[in-house]
Amino acid sequence: MKRYDSVIKGGTIVDGTGRPRWFGDLAIRDGVIERISTDIPADQAREVIDAEGMIVAPGGIDPHTHYDAQIHWDPYCTNSSWHGTTTFAVGNCGFGFMPCRADARERYMLLMENTEQVPLGAMRKALGWDWETFPEWVEHMKRIPKGVNIASYMPLNSLMMFVMGDAAAKSRGATRSERETMRDLLHRAMDHGAIGFALSHLNQTNSHKDCDGTAMPTDEMQIEDAFSLAEVLRERDQGVIQCLCEVPGGASNRRTAEELARASRRPVLHNVVIGVDAIPDYHTNVLAWLDETERQGLNIYSQSLCYRLWNEFKVPDWDVWQTIPLFKTLTYAGDANAIARLAADPAFLERARKEYDPAPLHMVGGPLETYKLLNAQDATEFRAHQGKLVGEIARELGRPVTDVFFAIVARSGAQADFRATQSASQDLEKTVAILKHKRVIPGTSDGGAHVKFYSGGQYPTDNLMQLVREEGRFTLEEMHYKLSGLPAYILGLNRRGTLVEGNAADIYVYDFERLGYDANAYQVAHDLPDGDWRRVCRAEGVKLVIVNGQLIHRNANCTGATPGRLVGNGGDAGDLALTRPLAA
Repeated sequence: MKRYDSVIKGGTIVDGTGRPRWFGDLAIRDGVIERISTDIPADQAREVIDAEGMIVAPGGIDPHTHYDAQIHWDPYCTNSSWHGTTTFAVGNCGFGFMPCRADARERYMLLMENTEQVPLGAMRKALGWDWETFPEWVEHMKRIPKGVNIASYMPLNSLMMFVMGDAAAKSRGATRSERETMRDLLHRAMDHGAIGFALSHLNQTNSHKDCDGTAMPTDEMQIEDAFSLAEVLRERDQGVIQCLCEVPGGASNRRTAEELARASRRPVLHNVVIGVDAIPDYHTNVLAWLDETERQGLNIYSQSLCYRLWNEFKVPDWDVWQTIPLFKTLTYAGDANAIARLAADPAFLERARKEYDPAPLHMVGGPLETYKLLNAQDATEFRAHQGKLVGEIARELGRPVTDVFFAIVARSGAQADFRATQSASQDLEKTVAILKHKRVIPGTSDGGAHVKFYSGGQYPTDNLMQLVREEGRFTLEEMHYKLSGLPAYILGLNRRGTLVEGNAADIYVYDFERLGYDANAYQVAHDLPDGDWRRVCRAEGVKLVIVNGQLIHRNANCTGATPGRLVGNGGDAGDLALTRPLAA
């Protein structure tokens, strides 16, 4: 009888702990890493995987995704799992589908469509909606096939709307009774595997708006209600809080993160730290603040947005600028035809000439001048200018940049394709300074969100390519600790994130020299329900991705296996409970 299910032989094992690499073999049995040694006999395993010349690394852990819906039609949460990520946190920013009353289901889907641009038609077709409470959602998630592991926050917008009602959640603080109900529901959610709770608190500067254009409940909430929930984590000595409380050039509610950390005495994951060329000291200020909170004894970490990201978009799908009145008018004009009509309206064009200011757009993808025209579509007179920046076209034509941009939009029926070339700083020194900080982790993929203009699942590949292979600013050991070991530690995930004996066999095997992706353009995949489309970024050089001991991808092709499961931060007992039916 064979002792092991499989043995990965002859690889370079970078285990995610930060320790030096190990040259040898890794044996798996029953989804767990049973042995790591220099030479495990091949005849002891049912399957032998040749990893000669390959890196064997822990599957990545991404704390910031919105795969809450996509997992229902894509068990593998691609793009991310193509790039070696095997465990995902959902419910981020306070957005999610649980708890949700039956008569509010459409409302929650509209919310997710407008905040995270998850296609509404796909959600209507795929979600199923056989739950209301968080524990019922857990049972639902146990039943659906999963190729990857899912951890979930309690999304605070959903909780507030469930307890207080939609209108009250957006207009007042909770009553004493409502606070107690929310605390009880959070306790019950964590009894059933929630890893903590998540919220946004950005006041009016959050580009994530409700479906009517107003702020989300948590953005304008009485923040003491969140502090009350933080005390639940303190009572349990368990859990983590994700808090989007800062954006460059917008709100900086760092006090919220500090008070949540004080009230909970648990880790708080602050979003977001990013290099911004227009505000060159933004990231250094955030890093100094992290140092100061550490001196105060607060367990605050920050998730970064540091990789060579970009956006490709059609105007009807591009809503990151809706904090700016001119562009909010455009976003809420209606469908593509309505947007095209508005873009051709002389009064709107005159308004645009008067109001346009490039400065605020530096924070949301860059000014109009920096957009590259990829495809003019039916704006035929602009086809000769494809590949140029809109600012260059305006200078060549001797016209205001707003006139040129809106002419392209109008004459293409709002179907022209652009690329935002300043979505994030490409300054290597900023990136290195941010990611070297001991309280910063990589990301943010936003996986499952913004699928019509963005893909972020390639961030592990990009960090390994640029910062390790091309620039030599990190070792493989340092980077894989950042990609898996440290996120698992912050989230409190049990037996995940590192390749050590007794841990789950979440592994990917890749060719370090061939690792890559197409940075010139996203691919368009028509793989959403009913053939709807999204933009994707495939991995190159990733040979195998393994989840709980089973192969889910071979050379970025799905195997059909669905070994994924729900995971939490309740230790062995909590993980075991997530495999059992709901207690009566």
